[in-house]
Amino acid sequence: MTCETLLVTVADGVRLGDLNRPEVRNALNATMIGELEQALSALEADPEARVIVLAGAGDRAFRAGADLKGMASAARRCRRASPSGGSRASSRPWRA
Repeated sequence: MTCETLLVTVADGVRLGDLNRPEVRNALNATMIGELEQALSALEADPEARVIVLAGAGDRAFRAGADLKGMASAARRCRRASPSGGSRASSRPWRA
């Protein structure tokens, strides 16, 4: 399995998945989430896999959380692509 953000190695029944975005402290983005789902499904179906270990590349953090900069960038792209420019006009106020 070849991934952009996840390195998977196999040895003696142990499957190691390294989150590989150390420049952003392994923050989750859409690509990494998809690759994790795909890798974990494949490993779950592998009868040779006795243990699955997740680790984070780099020496600063295992995982920082969500990639907020990436999400903000994606939101800006969506607003620009929206016919209304991303605005939501409503005659009713938002309620929590």
